[in-house]
Amino acid sequence: MRAIACAGVLTSRTIPRARPARRVLLAYSPAPGLLSLARTSPNPAAMANGTSSSSPHQAVIGSLFRCYDELSLAAFRTIRAEAKPDGTTITRVDREVSRIVIEALKQHTPQYGIISEEEPAPYRPEADWQWVIDPLDGTAAFARGYPIWGLGIGLMRRGEPLEGYVRFPVLSESYSFDGQTLCLNGQPVPPIEKDSLPDTRNYLIDSSLHKRISTFATFKDAKLRVFGSNLFHMVSLAMGRAEAMICGRVYLWDLAAALPMTRARGFTERYVDGSPFLLDEINREANFRIRAPLILSTPARIEVLVGALRPVL
Repeated sequence: MRAIACAGVLTSRTIPRARPARRVLLAYSPAPGLLSLARTSPNPAAMANGTSSSSPHQAVIGSLFRCYDELSLAAFRTIRAEAKPDGTTITRVDREVSRIVIEALKQHTPQYGIISEEEPAPYRPEADWQWVIDPLDGTAAFARGYPIWGLGIGLMRRGEPLEGYVRFPVLSESYSFDGQTLCLNGQPVPPIEKDSLPDTRNYLIDSSLHKRISTFATFKDAKLRVFGSNLFHMVSLAMGRAEAMICGRVYLWDLAAALPMTRARGFTERYVDGSPFLLDEINREANFRIRAPLILSTPARIEVLVGALRPVL
């Protein structure tokens, strides 16, 4: 049996903590593909599994979510950020979470491939099944002490997203889609209410688009909101908290964990120029980046938004 220390990964370094660390071990069972959690936390009920019971990956995802909470919350509002060569933000949490999740998924499904934002190359890129990991979606928000950031784990088969799991520790929210049911903290989500009050309608936009805010001034039917996490925008859309979302040139890991959720709820995707969004195009790109800003909404609303945005974006 081998074990990975979660909370101790960061606390073993010279990083101050807002509260005493709790040591969490992800312990691999001798039985192949099984992941069990050995915890010494005094409050095991504080973290929801957040995964639906029909998923064969429930145990490993639930364990990783609990590990993620311990590791990330111990560093939240105490850790320093660094700049990547491309100017975006990274922290030690991004790197350590990527390492821990990859290690766990390799043990759980050794025949699957793995794509992670923080790794220079995919693991087993030829495999039909691929895990796609965003270790910390919303790193810039995390680094400045804002509460909306989290872990995204998506599962694709031959380029199509089938399952998705997203965890937001500060919010204590776990979203999961096992191929059949969308759940929030392990409970099935009810259908979206069709008739929202006009004053509560929202369009969620990527923070990279803020310099073009005048572009959206013509939208009188909804408020514009920016939360700093693409995956949070997507799960909000899937939950019926927004009418549409518009993201910039994001990457595969910014989408994969939540695409099964938005699609299951009747939303679709188009580029702002009106052309179809094809995941296979991203999978062929060396950096897994989409080629243009993307709209997610109902087909009818996308037509309206494309007409408004195509000339300016």
